[in-house]
Amino acid sequence: MADVEEMLDQARQMPYGEARSVLLEQALKAAGHDPELAFEVRLELTEAYQYGAEPAKSFATFSRSVADYDADPGRWSDWQTYSLLWQFKWIASDMRRFPEVPLQRAYDALAEMERRYVEAGYGLHAVHTQRTYVAEHIGDRAAADEWFHQWQTTPRDDMSDCEGCDPSGKVWHLSWMGRDEEAIELAAPVVAGHLTCHVQPQGILSNLLLPYLRTGRLDEAAAAHLRAYRLVQGDANYVDDFGDHMEFCALTGNETRGLEILQRELPLLERSPTPSDRMHFAGCAALLLRRLEDLGQGGLTVRRNGADVPVGRLREELEADARALAARFDARNGTGEQSRRLEERLAAEPLVDHLPLTPHARRVVIPTAPPAPPPATAGPDELLDLAEDAWRRSDHDAAFAAWERYDEIGGEAGGRRTDGLGFAALVQGDVEQARELWTRAAELHALAGDEVRRQVALGRLGLVTPEGLPLVEESHRWLSANGDERQRTAAVSRLAQAYASAGRVGEAIALLEGSKDGDRLSLLASLLADGDPERAAETAREARKALRAEGDVLVLARTALFQGQLIQRHGGELEELLGAFGEVLAVAPRTEPGLRAVAHASRGEVLVMVERAAEATEDLVEAVALFTALGQSGNAALARVDLAAAYLAGERPMDAAIAAEEALAMLDTDDLDNTTSVMWTRANALRMLDDRDAALADFTALVPMYAHPLQSARAAESAASILDELDRDQEAADTFAAAAGYYRAAGSTDDQARMTRRHAMSLHWAGRSAAAIEAMAEARTLPQDPFQLAALAYDEARVLDGLGRKDEALLRAREAVERFTELGDERAVESAKDLLTWLEE
Repeated sequence: MADVEEMLDQARQMPYGEARSVLLEQALKAAGHDPELAFEVRLELTEAYQYGAEPAKSFATFSRSVADYDADPGRWSDWQTYSLLWQFKWIASDMRRFPEVPLQRAYDALAEMERRYVEAGYGLHAVHTQRTYVAEHIGDRAAADEWFHQWQTTPRDDMSDCEGCDPSGKVWHLSWMGRDEEAIELAAPVVAGHLTCHVQPQGILSNLLLPYLRTGRLDEAAAAHLRAYRLVQGDANYVDDFGDHMEFCALTGNETRGLEILQRELPLLERSPTPSDRMHFAGCAALLLRRLEDLGQGGLTVRRNGADVPVGRLREELEADARALAARFDARNGTGEQSRRLEERLAAEPLVDHLPLTPHARRVVIPTAPPAPPPATAGPDELLDLAEDAWRRSDHDAAFAAWERYDEIGGEAGGRRTDGLGFAALVQGDVEQARELWTRAAELHALAGDEVRRQVALGRLGLVTPEGLPLVEESHRWLSANGDERQRTAAVSRLAQAYASAGRVGEAIALLEGSKDGDRLSLLASLLADGDPERAAETAREARKALRAEGDVLVLARTALFQGQLIQRHGGELEELLGAFGEVLAVAPRTEPGLRAVAHASRGEVLVMVERAAEATEDLVEAVALFTALGQSGNAALARVDLAAAYLAGERPMDAAIAAEEALAMLDTDDLDNTTSVMWTRANALRMLDDRDAALADFTALVPMYAHPLQSARAAESAASILDELDRDQEAADTFAAAAGYYRAAGSTDDQARMTRRHAMSLHWAGRSAAAIEAMAEARTLPQDPFQLAALAYDEARVLDGLGRKDEALLRAREAVERFTELGDERAVESAKDLLTWLEE
């Protein structure tokens, strides 16, 4: 049965999940008629089912183990007896989580568990724990509190849950009983990291979410959510916990994040370990979706089973699912506890209006302050003058306020008022309406004998009319001869815009040459951008000076943003670039959040690139908040990409990982550049957080995603380094070899040599020292820097010594000493000398 033992050893090296369980199922079949080996495999398989999110399968394997054990109790080792008794806790706990299992069977299992523990000399601490859980489940508060008292007062023993898990159950009970302060105090050692295990601290942190909120410990609540969810996301064992985190988001004004969690974890609902887990997930998700509907976001959709399901319909489906399961549990239990809890949850209202989870999660209220009203004594003509003057200064709110006041006092719908209505239509994007209004305005001006205003209206009409260039040209000719300076200037701007729209950019530029007017200089800069970006930047600089003097702050802000983006794309002085974005933020009104958001995002992107992480973070946090408030999820996602990088550069890996995960959930699926960029950031953040498995998954996924071999090489190197840290030596060797191949394709022979050397060392640690020497010989043929040659000699000495080739090892060790000495690397010299001394002895 050596093959079965080998399969057992292999399974124990695998993570819990389907692959491990399948291998153990094969091992059980192979064990055949060897009762002792089959018993051992069955114990392992029960554990695999439990930790692999398939507890229902463990009922059969456990029952068979009990039967085999009882057939000949003296046959089994102390460890096998202990393992079987330990598994009683799992089975007793799972029985209450399946409504098809009669409640009496759960009570019978607890009685059997108690009998066996006493006979084996164990205490009843673990039994009291399970009895507390059953009483809680059926809603018997008095019994639950009594069993909890016995749980607390009975000494722990070898059958008790570990010192990290035991407090988690107690915290849940205290929270359920409303004893939040006690729950928080009891959890302190686990939260502090003193008592942890495979499922802690994530379990206890999830149980603490509501106690923290209800006692006003908002910072602790946010930290608990972020820390716990990061540890459990994507794991089918934690379907129940996903419900806790969605409920938390629904109760703290974080519905958008809750929706991201729902979308990410919804596929796992179909793989819920138990009906109890499914019920909790569905109920909490329904609460979250109801909150989104209450906030007017019922039009959103969630991807489920390949289809986009509206929020409202999904809520109805999940509510129905949760209610049906609660009814099944209550029918089994003979109480209404599960339905009561569910309905209470579905009707819950936020405990906090909005709890920012990260600096960039804060909410921004877009200012909507009305403009200063026009003077109460202003007559019709003065109001029209005020409106037209405000419009020329780009103060549209003040212009509309004056026009509205004009209407209120009974002003006539003459040509000037109709001009204003045309502007309003254009602002609203209704070009056809603007065209009709300006046609009518020109007619009204003609009836009034006001040829100047008629020509202005015709010029505007030409800009919004197909083939309207002749109208603009005629207006320009007439106003150039008969208008005042302001009217002539505006006519030139309109004609330049018309020429540019007709593809006659050269004529448009010639028309604007030599202008001193800020508006026309700004227009000229935009026309120069494609053909002569350097001159465009210079013109924008001149435009900004003129606009400052003219007082048109909105056009000034737009021009400064344009110049900054121009320098960003085509190069220029860093301080001028930052100054341009800075002026946008200095002069743009708060009522222009879109303009300010772009300026913050653009400046933040630049500051990340020049390694000024702290400043970049401030800008990008503001950009994310503004884009989110504006509902511009695409721009918010892009700002998060840069923000994640800024957080990482500022050594804030947790914030970096969260921002990266949010960006990945929001980016377009075909945006490969930003996807790979933010995945790289997340991978490095996870590595800094010592979440090596998750970091490895990201680096491994990135390798084939990159288009350039140098990027693939760096991702493969990072993955290989983590595999090396995890002592997965053969996998590390293979991945270092892949990285070497990518570096070779990128033309980086020095890095290729370095990876080949590390490939060789991983082969050595994997027990393949002869192959390692061959790889090192290959590395010696590659061009590389002096340090790498010295390191290669050092590593060769170690491998040769392992092969018993002492003389060759000594030669390489001496070579390493000489090469490191020539480099003046005292630390490396010391290490090489230590190796040489050890070999000589």
